[in-house]
Amino acid sequence: MPPQRQPGSALPSFYGETRDDGSTIERPTNTASTASPSTPIKDEPIQIPTTPASAHSNGARHRKWAMHRPTGTVQVDRNQRYNNAIGVVSQRRGNQGRHTVASSSSDSSSSSSSDSDSTRRRRHQRRREKRARLREIEQQQPLRIPWTQWMASETKNHFVAVVGEFIGTFLFLFFAFAGTGVANIGAGATSNNTTTAGDIAFNPTVELYIALSFGFSLMVNAWIFFRISGGLFNPAVTLALALVRAVHVGRAIFLFCAQVGGACFASYIVKVLFPTEFNVQTTLSPDTTLAQGVFIEAICTAELVFTIIMLAKEKHKATYIAPVGIGLALFIGELVAVYYTGGALNPARAFGPAAVTYNFTREHWIYWVGPFIGTLLAVGFYKMIKVLEYEMANPGQDGDVHNDPTQNPEHELAQVVQEREAEVQEIQEIQEELAAEIDKVDDVAEGQEGVLEGQRTVQHDQEKVVQEQIEVASQQAEVSQQQKEAAGQLAEIVEEVKDIKH
Repeated sequence: MPPQRQPGSALPSFYGETRDDGSTIERPTNTASTASPSTPIKDEPIQIPTTPASAHSNGARHRKWAMHRPTGTVQVDRNQRYNNAIGVVSQRRGNQGRHTVASSSSDSSSSSSSDSDSTRRRRHQRRREKRARLREIEQQQPLRIPWTQWMASETKNHFVAVVGEFIGTFLFLFFAFAGTGVANIGAGATSNNTTTAGDIAFNPTVELYIALSFGFSLMVNAWIFFRISGGLFNPAVTLALALVRAVHVGRAIFLFCAQVGGACFASYIVKVLFPTEFNVQTTLSPDTTLAQGVFIEAICTAELVFTIIMLAKEKHKATYIAPVGIGLALFIGELVAVYYTGGALNPARAFGPAAVTYNFTREHWIYWVGPFIGTLLAVGFYKMIKVLEYEMANPGQDGDVHNDPTQNPEHELAQVVQEREAEVQEIQEIQEELAAEIDKVDDVAEGQEGVLEGQRTVQHDQEKVVQEQIEVASQQAEVSQQQKEAAGQLAEIVEEVKDIKH
């Protein structure tokens, strides 16, 4: 049992403190103090309950505590004393027989004050919870630029794709142009705007270096940016993916502008940054005609575009390493086209250096017409084999059940394959049934032929019997005739005998 307060001593420290609901703990009084303010207050021993007290009238929640009683002393910390005091006050307010309650006016004011305090606490609690949720969201989500908060999700995605395409095109052509400039150092160039054999002597090492610069630059940067913008870096590729509906037309227009802008920016940076000659502009070699240049660009671009469609647009198990094949496709295209046309295979790649040097040659148009013709060739061939369901010609090459249309049950082509297999199986069953029916008919026909043969044999035997019967009948007729003749002769003899007797 806790120690008792002696008369005249100070009040316990927990009197006057504030409860959770906002009300103040008052010192309990007896009936005498209520009746007369001048009556001295009698101190009563405070009984601290060891079990939770019942809820008091203003709706405070139940409390539960435990008393720690070391040997010889009672050590109760401030929180326990606070909780025990609330229990004592609640118990005494509920016990009308032992203690008096406050007046009705004080009860109503205390209740309204408690209600307002409870409402205010709930409102503050909701605010704290909301702020905590916002902090959690901010910790989980990446930082966003403040002025992009108002942007719609689709608009923001287009913006990110355009920015990524601009930066990706810049990096791709920056390293490609810089590598081309390094390759042409000391190659005997007499002009600062060509990569073909027009102004430099033929050197396979230079051609190989230029092709490697373009191929590896495209491979690396496409691998970096294909998750951001698709890693196109080429208006011809953008047109191809728009035609096969892999890229929305609206986004394709913005990507086209970003690619041309990135090419111009890369050309300008390479021109002003490096001290070497800016000899990266594409021109035709002296022995290459305009028609030859157009079709060289078209065929090499078609190879590049078709590689991109089959490795990147058509999803399969090796899609994540598609940039390797795409870079190699550009590499072999550059090996073929660099000497004759400069190996643009990309309208933006030809436009950037021409815009920076203000030198648009008379054959500049072939670097737009040729790649776009190659794009149409690649897209046309792709659509043709797509209509013919090329996936079913040699299925299962990737070993990827999910992306193999003939193995993935959710794929439309897999459903077509299953339907056709069911039709073929049904046709085979019908053919087997027809074959069985034909066999039965053949057996019946053979049986009927046997019956007819037997009937013919019986008929032949019957004909023989009839012939024999006819012969017997004729013989019998002859015998009857002979008997008649004999009877006539006998009658004549009898007549003669009669005549002789007479």
